[in-house]
Amino acid sequence: MLDGIPVLTYTPQALLGIAVLLVLFGLLVPRKVLLDKEKESERWRKAYEAERDARALSDAQTAELLELAKTTYELLDATLSGPSQGRHRSSPGGPYAVPMAK
Repeated sequence: MLDGIPVLTYTPQALLGIAVLLVLFGLLVPRKVLLDKEKESERWRKAYEAERDARALSDAQTAELLELAKTTYELLDATLSGPSQGRHRSSPGGPYAVPMAK
């Protein structure tokens, strides 16, 4: 790594100055700080993955609940509308719901 660099000819003050500059620029950090950052990074990665899995489960449950609501509405609409009134007496969801695409 230090091939071709005459490190032995530098004075101790110059080497100390180089080390101080490396610390100030953040290129030289203590091992403990580096290990702490790696642990923190791993903890955040695991938290992100857990949140992503929980979001996927929530989305799947929401889709199932919406399908159940549609089925329940169709059942109630068929039960409440008599044979003389026809299949649907109103739009699904009532007058205050966003119309469904057919």
